[in-house]
Amino acid sequence: MKPELVDHFSMNEVIQLDVMEGSEELFDTIDTLFLKVNPNGSLNYCNRVCREASGYSLEEMRGRLFWEVFFPQEEGEFIRNLFEEALEAPYRSSYENQWRCREGGFRLISFTIAALFEKGEFKNYSVTGLDVTKLRRMEEELWQYRTDLEDQISQRSMELLDSRNRLAGIVDSAEDAIISVDSKQQITLFNIGAEKTFGYLSREVEGRHLSMLIPNRFHELHRKHVQNFGGSEKISKRMDKRSEISAKKKDGTEFHAEANISQVTVMGEKIYTVVLRDISERKLFEKQLQDSLNEKETLLREIHHRVKNNLQVISSLFTMQRLSTDDPDRLTLIQESQHRIQSMALIHEKIYQSDDLNNVRFDQYIQELVTDIFQSYEVYPGKILLQFELKPISLHIDMAIPCSLILNELTSNTLKYAFPGERTGNLLIRINQDSQDQLHLLFEDDGQGLPSTIEMENVESLGLRLVRVLTNQLRGKLDLKREHGTSFSFHFPIKKP
Repeated sequence: MKPELVDHFSMNEVIQLDVMEGSEELFDTIDTLFLKVNPNGSLNYCNRVCREASGYSLEEMRGRLFWEVFFPQEEGEFIRNLFEEALEAPYRSSYENQWRCREGGFRLISFTIAALFEKGEFKNYSVTGLDVTKLRRMEEELWQYRTDLEDQISQRSMELLDSRNRLAGIVDSAEDAIISVDSKQQITLFNIGAEKTFGYLSREVEGRHLSMLIPNRFHELHRKHVQNFGGSEKISKRMDKRSEISAKKKDGTEFHAEANISQVTVMGEKIYTVVLRDISERKLFEKQLQDSLNEKETLLREIHHRVKNNLQVISSLFTMQRLSTDDPDRLTLIQESQHRIQSMALIHEKIYQSDDLNNVRFDQYIQELVTDIFQSYEVYPGKILLQFELKPISLHIDMAIPCSLILNELTSNTLKYAFPGERTGNLLIRINQDSQDQLHLLFEDDGQGLPSTIEMENVESLGLRLVRVLTNQLRGKLDLKREHGTSFSFHFPIKKP
């Protein structure tokens, strides 16, 4: 298994590393496992990170065979083969496996075995690795890994400049492009991830100005951005508000990239490091997704428009039917049916006109619905004082339509029966939403009141039966009071789409 966390050297490249006396202290400062292994496989040195991860001290490991310390006996031969592979081009082998700890248990390590040469002669092995136990368990920590890598690069810039060959493996293990420049914007570090991203080899860009990787039209903007960042006290920041920039490949192709920049001062000179990732495929996917959403939104908006038009046609047919009869009972039935259809048509019209195709501003809708019903019954000014106490609230269409039909029935009943003759009065409609996502709807008038003989459980009136059925459909609760008029108090759990 070749883990993606370990990058590969080119086939013709042999790492040259001279581990001097005292260099162990340097390796104790890095946040990566580092082990020095003798040609026979015995451990010579392991750094602080390795000791902390495994629980072994240097004295406990030194002289013991690498595969016997960290792996079960049945895996020993396979690990020995990895060391043998490292003696052939490209002089390294990578693997990801569980490492055994001193106190029991295992850590998942992604590691690379490299053959180290001095003046062309094989000297020993190095083993570098990353503990990826948590990374494999939680992919979302990848962003934190990148941030830690940026901090690590910033903190270790001096060591990287002084010991690039020894520590190159740390930077090159990243899949992201990592580029360092000096205060003159000249490239000093160009990792393997950058080579893959931009198409340049490291030797082609080192010492050249960073602007070669940026489209011409962004040169001045980039210069000002780096200048402002260099004058700030921030250690790292996103390159843009969304951390997205435009970059240019060797062949001139431009692409979208996600980038963070960090800075550190080394011997009085600013060193800037950019960690960059090509997000062209993600941007293309986002565009395709947005186009698809726009297409579906247009289709859904057209559906609401056509439903509204069809309901208006049905309402017009009822109007024609009214002209063909003089029967008062039949005229009443036709008018009530028209009101129900119009209340639903108004919902679809509001959604068609709205930016949100799933929800409707119910507080705004109520005022228009009830006002239309008043006008259809030709209630003269001053007879009934209509009052609204409405909190802003949006309801999904599946809940808005039943609620609108309930309001239609109650308003129609009030106008027909609550204020007979010259009697005047008040009608109050109130809605609000509590912290438990409950919708409270109060419909209250001070008319002559609902007769005591009418019970909601066995009411014969079609309108009130509809109110009861719709309340149950919405899993709501209705409290009916008959003091000083009639009061309907509803409590509905708000539906989520």
